Amino acid sequence: MTPFVPLENVESVTPIISAISLVGGFSDEQRDALFARLDYAKFQKGECIFRKGEEPTHIYIVKSGKAEIRISDGEAVVDKEELGVGECFGEVSLMSMHKHTATILVTEDCEIVALSRHALIQLKKQDITLFALLMMNIARELARRVILTDNLCLLLNSGNAKPD
Repeated sequence: MTPFVPLENVESVTPIISAISLVGGFSDEQRDALFARLDYAKFQKGECIFRKGEEPTHIYIVKSGKAEIRISDGEAVVDKEELGVGECFGEVSLMSMHKHTATILVTEDCEIVALSRHALIQLKKQDITLFALLMMNIARELARRVILTDNLCLLLNSGNAKPD
């Protein structure tokens, strides 16, 4: 497993700010305060960032490259969604406090920035306003996941429907 290290160059995330829904509505100061709490890791094509059944540790954001959400039941494997720059994952497991229900496979060498569970708890203690704004954005992201899952279910059940 690739270890995460503290993100040393916070400004390196600036070029993708507009693609990160988790920081929507943040002031520059709030965004910088959140980015200062991020961890960083590089992954090579074919590596798994995490596997189904593992304990959640972070909320992840794709800084560069691509990864794919894969769900399986042992027999069937479904490529649920391809994740590109600015997209997040891992928030469902971290927020629900359940083990990961999917595997994240790197499909193109990528860099990941991530907010650890510990950093999230510290944020709640140190800046409740920023924490609340982040939670609202995570809730929106979770709602988008529900819509994606609904559309995927329709696709699998009808054979004709296509996800939006």
